Amino acid sequence: MFINRLAFCAPLILVLISSAKARHPFDIFHWNPNDFEECLHLNNITIGEYEKYARFETLEYLLNENVDWKYKCNIKCQLERDSKKWLNDQGRMDLDLMNATSEAAKSITKCMDHASEEPCAYSFKLVICGFKAGHPIIDSE
Repeated sequence: MFINRLAFCAPLILVLISSAKARHPFDIFHWNPNDFEECLHLNNITIGEYEKYARFETLEYLLNENVDWKYKCNIKCQLERDSKKWLNDQGRMDLDLMNATSEAAKSITKCMDHASEEPCAYSFKLVICGFKAGHPIIDSE
């Protein structure tokens, strides 16, 4: 009896684990390798530095927003070049472009009330606020 349950449960658990996606603030980006590398270069960041900074282990560090300026400016560069726009032509958040749900829009707007006017800090804050609001919804495909 126990073996039958185990034989049924084990595949079910594997399916559930494989369908779960870990979330990270930078999951929003639709990386174009050339733009990605150019943004790193413009902000004097090596691939190794970026990989160390963008690990899941640094999530708490990122959410505290106490990151080096060059990383905030890199996120601004990525937002400006990403195919899914979050910023309008003036570099300000655009909830319509972001296609935010009404719930996410409220949360993001409230979070952004405390955003710096400085463009790099503003862009970084927007990504963090979007992440905290659960935006965007990550497809399970």
